[in-house]
Amino acid sequence: MGSILGNFIGIQYQNQLLGMRAETADLSPILQLTKHQQLSLTGANLGWKSTNSKLQTGKNSSECGRLAVACAQSLIRCGGLDLKDWRDTWEAFTESEFDYSPNTEGKIILHPCEAAVAALPTALFFHENKAKLREKLLLATEVWQNQNASECQTGVLALGYTIARSLKIKLDPATVIPQTITYLAIDNALTELLSQVQILLEQGADLERATTHICKSAMALQERQIKGENKSQTNSIVNPENFIPMAIAFYCFLSTPEDLRLSVLRAARCGIAAPLTCALTGALSGAYNGSAAIPVEWRSRHSAALLGRSAAEGRQPSVWLTGNHVKIGQLANNLFAVWTGAYSQDSQQEFSVMPPVVAAPYVIRVAKKAE
Repeated sequence: MGSILGNFIGIQYQNQLLGMRAETADLSPILQLTKHQQLSLTGANLGWKSTNSKLQTGKNSSECGRLAVACAQSLIRCGGLDLKDWRDTWEAFTESEFDYSPNTEGKIILHPCEAAVAALPTALFFHENKAKLREKLLLATEVWQNQNASECQTGVLALGYTIARSLKIKLDPATVIPQTITYLAIDNALTELLSQVQILLEQGADLERATTHICKSAMALQERQIKGENKSQTNSIVNPENFIPMAIAFYCFLSTPEDLRLSVLRAARCGIAAPLTCALTGALSGAYNGSAAIPVEWRSRHSAALLGRSAAEGRQPSVWLTGNHVKIGQLANNLFAVWTGAYSQDSQQEFSVMPPVVAAPYVIRVAKKAE
C-alpha cells in the first residue's frame, strides 16, 4: 500500500511539474519547485525514461505496478513461486501490455527500479530467510529475460533485502546500506551510489544537496564507463542514471525513517521520475513503519481521484488494474495467509470484513469440507 500510494503522490507531483492539473485539488499545495527541480525542467532529469523509452507521466498505472499485482496473484494461486505459472503470467502480461499501451515497441525490458517494484510480492513472501530470498528473487527475475539481467537483479535484491530487514525488525537505519552492499556482493553503479547515499546521511545533507550529489555522481560514473576507465572495478553495463530513483528512495527513507508521509513527499520534491521514486520510497517506509503510518487523507484523496477519473473517462476506477486500494488490501491479506499456510482459495471471499485467520506455515491447515 505504501508503494501504491507513493506512486499516486509521485504521479500527482510529476503532473504539476509538467503543467498538468492535479486530479484532486487538495494535493495542489503539497510542494513548491526547488532550485534543483527548476533546473531539471530544462534538463534530462525530468525526462527520465525507462528502457522502453516511455516517459512515466502517470496517465495510466505503471507497468511495474500491474506486474507486481500479477506476481502476487501467481504466488497466491500456486502457494509460492511456481516458475511455470510465473513464466505464463509474464507472457500473458506482455501480450496484454501491448494491447494496453499501443505505443510499446518490441519486447518489454524492465528498468532495474521498475523490476524492484514488480518483485515486491516475492520479496515479501520469502523475507524470512536471506539465502532463500536471494534464490527466489533471482529465479523470478530470470523469467523476464532482461538484457541487463545483472543490473536488474541488483536493484531487486537491494530493495528486497532492505524490506526483509524491516519485516524481521532488524533494520538499523544507520547500518542498513553497508549491510545491503555486503549482501549484494557485487561492485556496480548501484553500490557506488548507495555508498554516496551513506556518506550524505552521515553528513546530514539536505534534500537538495543530496539529490544534486546523487545525480552528479551517476553522471560521473557514466562518463567513466564511456571512457572505459572503470571497467576493472564495475561490471555494470547499464546507464548509472537508471539507478538514481533507487538511490534517492534510500536517502529519503533513511533520512526520515519514522515518517512515511515526509519520506514520500521529499521523494516527490526531487522531481526525478517521481512516480517510481515515490513508489520505492513508499515500499521501504511502509515495510518499516507499517500500514498505520499511511496518512488516512492519502487513501481518501486517492479514492476521490480514481472516482473522478472514472467519471471523466467512462471506465471503472483502477489501482494497478485491481479496482481500488481495498482490493489491494485484500490481495495483501491473501498473500500473507498463503505465507502462513492458512489460505484456502475455495474458502476465501472476495471481500472479507475480518482479516483471515493465520497460523504457522505447514502446521495448521483449513479443514476440508466433509463429503
